Amino acid sequence: MMQEWRIKSSDLLNLHNFKLASVVQLFVLCESLLSRPDTISNATAGEILLFPIQYQGSDQYDVTFGLKFPLNFKIFTWKSSNPEKLHIVHPLYKYRVKIHKGFVVLYNVQVNDTGVYEIHIDYFGTELKNRDQSTFRIQVFEPVSQPVIEIRDNCVNSSNITLSCSVSKGTNVTIYWEKVSLSGICSKIYDGGVLVIDCVNEKEQDEYRCIAENPVSNATSNQVTFDERKAINPKGERNHLMVLVSVVMAVLVSAIVYLWNIRHCKTGSSNRSSDDTCVNRSSPTDY
Repeated sequence: MMQEWRIKSSDLLNLHNFKLASVVQLFVLCESLLSRPDTISNATAGEILLFPIQYQGSDQYDVTFGLKFPLNFKIFTWKSSNPEKLHIVHPLYKYRVKIHKGFVVLYNVQVNDTGVYEIHIDYFGTELKNRDQSTFRIQVFEPVSQPVIEIRDNCVNSSNITLSCSVSKGTNVTIYWEKVSLSGICSKIYDGGVLVIDCVNEKEQDEYRCIAENPVSNATSNQVTFDERKAINPKGERNHLMVLVSVVMAVLVSAIVYLWNIRHCKTGSSNRSSDDTCVNRSSPTDY
């Protein structure tokens, strides 16, 4: 009786694990990108791709999945008579490809997986059928990182300010600039990674930001603020150069005043009596 209960418990556990694995797999496939024949599908690096297998009838059939461009080779062959096994799996796709419920599933796609893929279906039955063929065009992109703005020059020593926008990650990235006025109006002003601002003509305190994008992602930089009195300030902070200039000027003025006082003091001492000197000193004692 105890042994029978253990067997039933084990069966229930296996059934539970099977259901859980099925649910997880179904969720993963629902989050996948469905590639459609004769169209271009843009995928994000690391994503899962699904290629539908469009077969006809109930005859036995073989499925051949392969890459056609930029290289031409077979990735695997699958037989409906032996559905649990893939045949002749290419080393580059080992552990990354399978067949599940009428789809070829390609896991963890990378940028170098970009290309043209084909599915061939050959039928084996009493009725002669032509081979079915589907073609899929896949482009895989790495998402863009947040752009960073580099500020070159300032309105103190130059008539122009140059803003340079760059990203550390991303493929096929395009960059453009937006300007936000004090009234909150946002407008696209320039395409490209480098923006030149004319200090003379730029009168209003405006904010600038750059946007990087590709077919699967986009990201926006932190804003920088233009003020003709302070030049360009990241996040609206006071320009460090202007602060340094103010400090240097204050030190110079203080030094000039100090030197002038010392010189004036020495000049006055020559025309005054010894008890009228700038520095109080005791009179020598008479013996």
